[in-house]
Amino acid sequence: MRAPSRRAASAALRLVRWANALTAAAGVVVGAWWAGWGDAARVAFAAIAAIGLTAAANAWNDLADVELDRFAHPGRPLVTRALSAHAADRIAMAAATGAVLAASDVSVTLGVCSVGVLLLMRLYSPWIKRAGFAGNLLVSVLASLPFVYGSYAAGHGTRGLPLVLIAIPFHVARELAKDLDDQDADRRARRTLPVALGAPFARGAIIAALIAGALALAFGLAPLVESPALLFAALTPAMIALALATARTLRGLPGSPAFFKLAMVCAMAALVVARA
Repeated sequence: MRAPSRRAASAALRLVRWANALTAAAGVVVGAWWAGWGDAARVAFAAIAAIGLTAAANAWNDLADVELDRFAHPGRPLVTRALSAHAADRIAMAAATGAVLAASDVSVTLGVCSVGVLLLMRLYSPWIKRAGFAGNLLVSVLASLPFVYGSYAAGHGTRGLPLVLIAIPFHVARELAKDLDDQDADRRARRTLPVALGAPFARGAIIAALIAGALALAFGLAPLVESPALLFAALTPAMIALALATARTLRGLPGSPAFFKLAMVCAMAALVVARA
């Protein structure tokens, strides 16, 4: 592969946030495992759909935020011109099409639902995102859906709902932490919680979201596993990552979203262990 082709491929992977896309696929696998697994081919197609949905959402996000990213994320591929807007749009459309086709291979219902998810994602980046907390809540719900995709592919769609309800507040905390990191750039075009009500209020909202997630975990999920003690032991790495993220947030230090993401990955591994 020629060097320019390698650079374009690297830029495309950065555009779609390949790590986030793989995390979404892992969420599908965890949701399927939680629901009893089922047919492996259906789970694989659901995971591919989750990758496509995440890739399309991130590409659309970068297309909508080029001007803000010049200040908040100057290394992103559209800002550095490693990719053109036209190429990013083609990548987004290809990912969206692939997601719908893969979801439809699981079932027509999941394919139709994926079209609805894509519509919300398309509206999110240029409009809903700028509304502040409503955007945080929407993206948190959408980011939690891979668990339902997985449980649906396993033949028991509702079994993934407890995982979704627990994941949402933790995603809200991460989204608010990202807004804290980006608040100086966001003042130009977005009414995020830190911009509208101040950083202390946003930090309080993060703590509230984490408490809500912890309560949902303790009272909504722990009773569903054979050994709650094993679940909480397996969650120790996630709790450490959450503690580090919270500490950075309260001290006003950047970088806490990465620790929140690490906590989510560790939590998914804990769910697999607890359900083994």
